[in-house]
Amino acid sequence: MKYTIFVIFLTISAFAQGQDYKISQFYEGYIIKKDGTKERGYILYDDESVRYESVTFKKEQKGKKERFKPKDIAGYKVADKVYHTVQFQDIPFKNTKFLVLEKEGCLNMYSYRTHSEGAWSTVMILKNDEKAINTQNFIMGYADKMADLVKDDQELAAKIKNKEKGYSLLNIEAIVDEYNSNCKK
Repeated sequence: MKYTIFVIFLTISAFAQGQDYKISQFYEGYIIKKDGTKERGYILYDDESVRYESVTFKKEQKGKKERFKPKDIAGYKVADKVYHTVQFQDIPFKNTKFLVLEKEGCLNMYSYRTHSEGAWSTVMILKNDEKAINTQNFIMGYADKMADLVKDDQELAAKIKNKEKGYSLLNIEAIVDEYNSNCKK
């Protein structure tokens, strides 16, 4: 009986997974122009090493290909992921990339993956109306930097600055959720 339940669970889990997207194929999606309007069409689902730097778009399935960089458009959507153009404070300079929108609100959470020394790692970026910062910058001075990002919520900022339990760098997603649930935008 336990084995049967386990097999049923695995079967349901397999079907619950999202669509498998194939690299180098076009899928329905859209680009977000600088003025915020969306233009529907077909987006090339590129390799991860490319999709943060540029996007290939066609208005029609058999149409002409156009290539955009982050400076050209505000973002795009393909393969159930939304990418926004974000300029952020990186180590040690500013960088601009298409980043995956992970959480949306007064404080957006973005990610991108980078390949270094034979392994992929995920980099998180936090962005409010004033600035965007790579969370790797939080290694030194986390409490002050994170409290500054959420300064509109004085109670939350104080919890972070006072290093209360549950408000450390390891709890960053929960902090973003708490901030977004209390903010007024």
